[in-house]
This record gives sequence, C-alpha cells and structure tokens, in this order.
Amino acid sequence: MIRNLMKGFTVDKVKRQVKKLNTDPEGSVPCFSVVIPIYDRTVELREAVDSILSQTFVSFEILLVCDGSPVETVELVNSYSDNPKVRAFFFQDNSGNPCRGRNKGIEMARGRFVAFLDSDDIAMPNRLERSLYYLLEKKVDIVGGAIQYLTENESCRGFKNGQIGFTSEECTYEMLREGNRLSICTVAVKRDCLVRFGSFREEMRYREDHELWLRLAYHGCSFYNSPEIFARYRVHDCNAELLYMADDKKWYEKVLDLHKRD
Repeated sequence: MIRNLMKGFTVDKVKRQVKKLNTDPEGSVPCFSVVIPIYDRTVELREAVDSILSQTFVSFEILLVCDGSPVETVELVNSYSDNPKVRAFFFQDNSGNPCRGRNKGIEMARGRFVAFLDSDDIAMPNRLERSLYYLLEKKVDIVGGAIQYLTENESCRGFKNGQIGFTSEECTYEMLREGNRLSICTVAVKRDCLVRFGSFREEMRYREDHELWLRLAYHGCSFYNSPEIFARYRVHDCNAELLYMADDKKWYEKVLDLHKRD
C-alpha cells in the first residue's frame, strides 16, 4: 500500500513539473527543439509544422531545415518567417537523405530536448507534453512512442489506414542490437546526449536512426518507449526508405559494423 501511495505521489509531482514548464515567456529558452528536415514537401509539410504549432505543450521551437528544396517548398517555409517559434536554414544543394538536415537542426537547437518529425508526418496534439512527462517520470534520456499509420488509400504496402505500430515499452542495448525499436517521428532526446556521443552518420542512407539509438544505448543512455500514439506516420509510394528497403540486411549489417568499430 505504501508503495502505491508513493507511486501516486510521484505521478502527481511529475504532472506538476510538466505544468510548471508549460509556459512560454518572451525570450525564454524552449524546452523542446523540434527538428524537421525537408526536401520537396508542401501540403504535407504544412500539416507537419501546424501539428507542432498546435501542441498542448507550448515551450518549443521548430527548426525547419531545407535540403536543396525547390522554390515552392522554400516559399512555404518562408511563410512561417513571422512566427517567433519557427527558425529555418537553407542548404543550397541536396544531400539525398535527412541526416544532414537533422544534424543541422541539432546544431541549431536551443532546447534541452530535441524532438524529431519528418516533413510528411503528423504529431499528435499532446506529443510533446507526454514526451516530457515520460522523460521526467521514467528518468530516461530518450523517449519514443507508438505510431498510427496514415495511408493514401485504405491500405498501402501492407499497412492499413489507422493501423497502430508499436514494439515494446522496454528498449535496451541488447534489444537494439537485434533491431530498431523506435519510430523516429516519435522520438525526443536529451540534447546533451547528442552533443556528447554524436548525431546521425550521413553515410547511413537507411537505418540511420537505428545506428544512432544503438550508439547512445552503448554509451549508457536510457530509453522508454510509450504505447501511447505520438505521431501519425504517412505511408505512400514516395517514401524515401523505399530506395533502400530491399537492401535492409546490408544496412543492418552496416549498423553492427559501425558499432563494432566504435
């Protein structure tokens, strides 16, 4: 009984902490830096950005990093230039994958935590609030969550619209050696961990997030993966990962090879 009472006290304490941090006075340092790497999205990009702007947790900044984007995408990004929560950076050439954009966002980040969202995915309204809750309540360095698949038709590539994707709440070093456990569009990481142990390796064209999570776990960073839905993951025939999925085994072996060398 005493243990249950203590657990209830801890939950209430964490809720109060989250509520206290859920403010955004002018000039304050944001709690979260949300990094969105971009190439050529427009409609989907607006949905992604607006899903962060409408969060229940208000202490955040959005970092939009264009990777050699076409004119119409740049114009859309510039349409947010008057919003004090949004900052942008523009690479003139295209790198071919989101690693460079994410790394630039990490470099620009002012928040204590870095959250990732791809330009065609949609964050659930309470994603940042619940991420912070679990970061504090579980006392971990990295938090992820479940995803809900958003398909262009009723189904696409074997995924049904509305289908839930989730692995397990536990996410250990040993489990990450066996495979990726986290969906990057749900992940928030202590920025200090990324500064200390490195960010995304640009030579990883696929499984780049898996390589990073494994590296962080090896260095002692702790994880929690929530069964709550944190994002809607858009599945369509233009997903960049389609270029590399057929060679998944090769990229998995590269993850382990880089890890072994480290």
